[in-house]
This record gives sequence, C-alpha cells and structure tokens, in this order.
Amino acid sequence: MNKPPVSLWTLVARTDVPYMLETIPHQIRACNYPFVERVLAMDTAPLTGDKVKRYNTGSQEELDQACQKLIDYGWIDRIVKIDYDPKLIKQIYTKYFGPEQAPQMLDHTHNWKGSTVYASLYCIEQAKSDYYLHFDADMMLYQKPGNDWISDAIKLQDSVPEIATVRPRCGPPHPENKGFQPNPYEVDPRGFWAHKFFSMRAYFVSRERFAELSPIPLSWYHPPLASRYLPTRFLQRVGRKIENKIRGKNGPVKGAIASFEPMTSERRRISKYVRADLDSMDAWTIHPANHSPEFINSLPRLIKLIENGEFPDDQAGYYDLKLDVWQDMLNG
Repeated sequence: MNKPPVSLWTLVARTDVPYMLETIPHQIRACNYPFVERVLAMDTAPLTGDKVKRYNTGSQEELDQACQKLIDYGWIDRIVKIDYDPKLIKQIYTKYFGPEQAPQMLDHTHNWKGSTVYASLYCIEQAKSDYYLHFDADMMLYQKPGNDWISDAIKLQDSVPEIATVRPRCGPPHPENKGFQPNPYEVDPRGFWAHKFFSMRAYFVSRERFAELSPIPLSWYHPPLASRYLPTRFLQRVGRKIENKIRGKNGPVKGAIASFEPMTSERRRISKYVRADLDSMDAWTIHPANHSPEFINSLPRLIKLIENGEFPDDQAGYYDLKLDVWQDMLNG
C-alpha cells in the first residue's frame, strides 16, 4: 500500500556538528517512513546570540563534511543551503506575517538569541510535498516496531480541521498517562493532546494548512530604537546607549524579534488552531536542552536505549532529557 508523500527536512548549522552524525540517522531509523525526500537545510549565516557560546561548535568546513557523510552513507538525499536573497525573504515573510509586518522584519532572519525564524519558513516553502516533517538536529525519538506515527498524524490532521501541526508524545509515557509540560494542554477524546504552544523542534504539517495561520503576529524582544535613523554608526552607538538607559533594557539599534515559537503560539491562542501531540504510548520524543560534554559522550548509548524503548522511571512524562537519571542505565 502506497503511503502519502512526506518531505523530511532537518535544519543544521555549525552548532549541530558534535552530534548530527548520530542523531540524524537515528531520527530516520526511528520514523521508518518512505519519505519522498530527506533534506538537510544548512544555515550558513554567522552565529549570533547564545549560539556563539555553544559547546564545541564546529567550523563551516566540519559542517560541510558532516553533511556530505550523511549523503555518502545514504541517509540524506540532498543538501540545501538557506537562500538569504532579500527578495525571497520579503516574499516569504509577506506570506506568513502579512504585508504590513514583513517590511519591518527584513533585517531579522534570526531571533534575539540567534535561532532561526526565516529558515524555518524557507524550508516549508521549498519542500516537494504538501505533507512536511521537520526535526531539529538534536531531537531523539522512539517508535514501537510496526507503529507508524506519521500515517496516524496524516489521518488525524485530515480529520480535524483545527489542527495546524502534529507531533508524537512529548517525553516517554507516564504510567498514569501524565505529561509534565511547561505549557498547559487539554486531552482531546479524538486521540491527541491539544496545545496552543507551537514547538519548532519537531512538527508535522500540511503546508497548505500551516499557511492558514497567516498573519502570524510580529513580536519584538528588543524594539527597534529611534537612533537607528541617525546618519553615522558613531551617532547610532551614542544614541543607543542613551535610549537603552532611558528604557532600562539593553538592545541593538535595529531591535531583535522574538522567537518563532511564541509568535506562532500567540496566533494559535487567538484562533481555532492547535498543536496536536498524539495520545499514543507507541511513539515519543526527547529533547536534550543541554548539549554538554556528558551528553555528547553518552549519545551512542542513549540512542540505543531510546530506540529500544528503554528509559528510567524518573524520565517518564518529561519532554526535556534529564541526563542525570539515566546514569545507571548508561553505565549498565
């Protein structure tokens, strides 16, 4: 039986070099789906914000080599570099944020802490199929043999018009089916947990459905300063210091936009749309919030345990990896 066409796109940057050769093959193994394309979207923009201080960040050459290895090993079909053509940025931002907000965003392809905004939308726009699956390069997941969470996601999204994105359960299943989530959710009897908070780390969408979220409301983490209109950089720097002192918050002259997640979540909050986490114990994800040396060193063993569906009791119901509670299993 032929399955619906799904495009798999994974965003990668220099920060992903320490783990991507382990995690990306793992993601593809775990999903076990005949994707019409498996694409690495490479972000070559200079690192900014907290990404500059990320542990063991690779060079551009090391990122190129890691991507090519995934091609050579047969895990990935092609590599696409994010296109930062100003005309394309304007076109994509206009589609998703609207013609009034887009002109304000043209200098802001990343958020205040250096995470992608434009690149996430660029990938959706470039995918071959309407059904689109995104993973951040560090995500890990389990799927029970014989299960097919992606086909389940397609059926659910096609049957519930208010679902904008779908993903597996966040965190390994709790024996009482609890989820210790940082944001509120409701258990929907149609087979999913309904969230208004959008997660960028792993999501399945119909591109056509996702476009219905437009216009996503623009939110500024650092509002632009009036001093950006001064004629020289020296005057802009002086004006910036004065303005920041007056308002009691330090920010760049051109400002900095908020993260894509809260902006999209706000759109969902004021609309009918929700994120659906599948209410199934047969597929679940774990997100490593800390890419520490301990995490990198534990990764091969950690992936093996997750692929076998093994996890410590204290991890049950929690989305973010609690590496300390895994030590007995990792050392076993």
